Amino acid sequence: MILVKQPKERSTRSSGTLCFGASSKKVAPVLFLLCLLQLSVAAIGQKITLHLKNSPFKKAIEAIKAQSGYDLVLVQSHLEGTHPVSLNLVNADIKEAMEALTNGQPVSYEIKESVIILQRKEAKPAAVTLAPQQKQPVSGQVKDETGVSLPGVTIQVKGTTTGARTDEKGNFKLDVNKGDILVVSYVGYETQEIAFTGQSALDIRIKSTESALSEVVVVGYGTQKRKSVTGSVASVKMGDVNTSTNTNFTQALAGRAAGVNVVQTTGQPGAGVSVQIRSSASFASGGPLYVVDGVIVNDDAGEPEPNTRYGTSGINRSPLNFLNPNDIENIDVLKDASATAIYGARAAGGVVLITTKKGKAGIPSIQYDVSHSFQKSLKYYDILDTHDYMEQRNKILQEKWMLDNKIAPYGNVDPSTVTPFVPKYTAQQMADQKAYPNAIDAIMQNGFTQQHNISMSGTANKTRYYVSGNYLNQEGVLKHSDYTRYSGKINLDQSIGEKIKVGVNIIATGSKANNGSIGGGVYENSGMIGAAFYYPPTMPFQDADGNYPINPDYQNTPNPLSFLTITDNTKSSRLLTSGYAEWNILPGLTAKGSISYDQSTAKRSSYFPRTFLYGARAEGQAGIYETNATSRLAEYTLNYVKDLGKKSRINALVGHSYQLTDKDGLNAGNDHFPTDNFLYYNLGFGTALRPSVGSYRNSTRIWKSYFARVVYEYDGKYILSASVRRDGASHFAANKKWGAFPGASAAWVISEENFLKPISAISFLKLRVGYGAVGNANIGSSAFTYFDNNSPFVIGGVNLPGVKLSQIANPNLTWETQTEFNVGLDYAFLQNRISGSFDVFARRFTNLLSKVPLATDFPVPNFATNAGTTRSVGWEVNLQTKNLVNPNGLNWSTTINFSHYKNTWVKRSPEALKSLAKYIDPTGNFNAWYGYQSEGIYDPSKMKAPSWMPGILPGEIIIKDVNGYDDSGNLTGKPDGKLSTADMVQIHTNNDPTGNGQPVPNYSFGFSNQFSYKNFDLSIYMYGLIQKKFNSDYSNTSDVYAKLAAFGWNVLSVSKDRWAFDNPNGSFPTGLNTAYGSYASSSDFWVENASFLRCRDITLGYRVPANLLHKQDIIKTLRVYANVQNPFIVTGYKGIDPELQNFYAYPMTRSFTLGASVGF
Repeated sequence: MILVKQPKERSTRSSGTLCFGASSKKVAPVLFLLCLLQLSVAAIGQKITLHLKNSPFKKAIEAIKAQSGYDLVLVQSHLEGTHPVSLNLVNADIKEAMEALTNGQPVSYEIKESVIILQRKEAKPAAVTLAPQQKQPVSGQVKDETGVSLPGVTIQVKGTTTGARTDEKGNFKLDVNKGDILVVSYVGYETQEIAFTGQSALDIRIKSTESALSEVVVVGYGTQKRKSVTGSVASVKMGDVNTSTNTNFTQALAGRAAGVNVVQTTGQPGAGVSVQIRSSASFASGGPLYVVDGVIVNDDAGEPEPNTRYGTSGINRSPLNFLNPNDIENIDVLKDASATAIYGARAAGGVVLITTKKGKAGIPSIQYDVSHSFQKSLKYYDILDTHDYMEQRNKILQEKWMLDNKIAPYGNVDPSTVTPFVPKYTAQQMADQKAYPNAIDAIMQNGFTQQHNISMSGTANKTRYYVSGNYLNQEGVLKHSDYTRYSGKINLDQSIGEKIKVGVNIIATGSKANNGSIGGGVYENSGMIGAAFYYPPTMPFQDADGNYPINPDYQNTPNPLSFLTITDNTKSSRLLTSGYAEWNILPGLTAKGSISYDQSTAKRSSYFPRTFLYGARAEGQAGIYETNATSRLAEYTLNYVKDLGKKSRINALVGHSYQLTDKDGLNAGNDHFPTDNFLYYNLGFGTALRPSVGSYRNSTRIWKSYFARVVYEYDGKYILSASVRRDGASHFAANKKWGAFPGASAAWVISEENFLKPISAISFLKLRVGYGAVGNANIGSSAFTYFDNNSPFVIGGVNLPGVKLSQIANPNLTWETQTEFNVGLDYAFLQNRISGSFDVFARRFTNLLSKVPLATDFPVPNFATNAGTTRSVGWEVNLQTKNLVNPNGLNWSTTINFSHYKNTWVKRSPEALKSLAKYIDPTGNFNAWYGYQSEGIYDPSKMKAPSWMPGILPGEIIIKDVNGYDDSGNLTGKPDGKLSTADMVQIHTNNDPTGNGQPVPNYSFGFSNQFSYKNFDLSIYMYGLIQKKFNSDYSNTSDVYAKLAAFGWNVLSVSKDRWAFDNPNGSFPTGLNTAYGSYASSSDFWVENASFLRCRDITLGYRVPANLLHKQDIIKTLRVYANVQNPFIVTGYKGIDPELQNFYAYPMTRSFTLGASVGF
């Protein structure tokens, strides 16, 4: 920009004349020459997209200059008298932008070649006319179609220069003549003409040229307007999601899109969630395919597993943590096979397309977000206190004494004839015993999270840029379970001339986590939570010498607080880099090439000191475990868009993709260290007889793909789409490496038909139909034979390495294929006040990937095979409503989604049928869980002993006899007077046959409400599951004797309500070991309805008014907010949480957050 300042010299010229010590005639050529010297060699004419509200005129013109590439000449004094402007420009050319900018301003503009020259408007003498008698004042307000007032709208009397602009509240005043035509214009909105007939006030509504129907949706290797989408696609705008307490973006998806089922199974810092798109009737179903800015990310980037008894059990950090949620713009989820077929063999679990933020047009803008959160553990297990522990231990021991001596109710022996019962604790001991704190409370703390995020975006010399940095630190509610992450992102997009664009995207993340030895095992494999649960409350956590005592009755469970002396941390980093070049070869024909490199490294270092049980036994144990995963991806596409006449349009795409992934690792360990001071920094100081050293490399995988798609649109209401992808995978046998996956869909925009246009209540109506096929290759390398070299053997007292067969090949193993038929309806009513979609689908899974057992004498227990065919059907509803629309008052909108699925078997392979139990229906529900039916608790004082359960003890669970076997081993359908597996029946249909431990609900839902009143906003977000059943945590009361009496462990407080000789009305069965315990543990007695409604998030915000911020030039926007996460849950489930599956899971947390977002 060339800025010409007017000198402070005396002059007789008017202030409207350009002054620089010379006449304007002499200055103009000089200015023009200077402009020519400032011209950029780059081409001029870039489209302008700009959204400003009450921005100073100078900043607005600078923003237009930055985007357009034009140079600017202005005189400083000419800016006097200009007023702030509000602009809403979308793909406007330079003339449209300047017209919108200068309308109503005291300056005019002139464009010469690539230079904008601003000049003061010359005062013109008013024409001598007689004022018309009918001229009268009129006022009004301009709003958009939703009722929101619009500032900066131009209202002009047609054919004249008379006009006005709306103020911040959309109001205007104007003197007009009756019969005048008022032209209402605003860039980004449809121009409207209104005849003035003498009204004193006007309420004007103008329609946006951009609406939800013209919203761009990412569909894989391209974008489409939502109006033209033919598949089932759900979208989540991250701007609507509170990210202050989410370390992973998947945590924010729960309940926000129909068909996207999200379950959070742990409250651990850095943890991910289980994501499943629609239902899956497959043993090999994994999560969805994640694509970040067009790059298929490597999902095999987990943390290393140490060779210790604790391993990574309980560690559930997500490999997707490298993505900062604040950097994500939108998430589009492809759900049906017609939409996902473009991704072929890896799309059976659906596809999640993540679009990160990019540079925005205009002058640089800086955004800073800060939040601080306080976390507290939600409901956790209530265990016995010191007094109850001693009392209940005496009681269960007495119960066992009565059983062994057959004293009533276990027999008729006179107690005086046997050795008297001697309690574990005398009354005096119980009175003298010091009460110790709850061990679970001792390992818990209040958590704290802080997050800082800063980003800058803008345009400079036709380069759009976005740069961000993020710092997250989270101290978990479990001690020594903190997580810290640093991340940064750089995105650059550069136009080179008119036909070439290039860009680069870099995401770098580093993190450090304290692993906290959470653990998920039992007994000697207990982690910190399990050890705390079991620790006897009659013992201190540390003795007077600072040692950590061990339970004398079971000396293989570590002291819970001794876990805090372990040093165990994981450092990881991830770098995702990608670049592209795009060439517009001919009008409508574009070639694009992109490459990416994705590298993940992780190093876990641990040391068990002598203060810890197993560290003491090994005299110090250290280990270092490293893993490295890489992915290289190259993709090339050719896209052709052509208008075929006035009504037809075709969009064709062809492409090729090549991806290579690899993973390797290294581990080393030693023990018997002279001191604990070395930790893991010098493994060579250990003196173990045989230090552990190992390395591995997983088989390199290569994916080679060819794909194509064509979309044909006629008259804006008939759309056809077809795609195909041919994938080749290196981890299948030679004759099974390639598979083809087609998809086709069609849409009919019914609302564009003439017979519906007169119905004003219908804003939009579109019918969609789609069919497609996708693949599943989630089998590892099961098609090949493997030998395990971790099989040592001893010869002559010497430990020698050896190998053994660990997996046999199946050369006939082939792709699992999923075909799907989907019918959907997109709708909008009452001027888009009500909108949404409804989908019905049927899926069929063929050649199911599974493993079937082999004979017990075979060295390998099973082998991979294609196990049969299953079917899944379901429906999904998505609804958005604008309940209240009041620009100056209360606004209220609601979003609701609901889903239902059912999975069944169609047929099973002969191999699978051979190993199928007789009681299982071969064509039954895929998620069926089989168990025994219970009939309450046996009380000999109230009922007779069931004849089919001889020897049943008082307090045992009664199991129903409902079936039996004949001599040939077939079911008879009749009771046979004894218990056997024939009595197993289907209990519920929520079982997860994949072994991931995630019950499959029949219904899932989510809903949110957004309120706004002036500068305040409030959002409430909930989600839940219906008809979800699984075994209750209270099944842990079934073996009280073994735990409490024999091992001296603590147990749940509810075990006090077990059946006993002095508590015949107890809610739980006897804690004694019984003959029918295995039947009872697999019965419906322990199954609970775990349906729930969880309030996930409540956020209250306040946006500081712009007129207050205009008093200074630094802060442009400011919003402060308070948030509470997981404030409450509604459920009948009696366990700790219906989303936590592991008994020793990391507890869920409730967090309270204060934060601010500042724009500069």
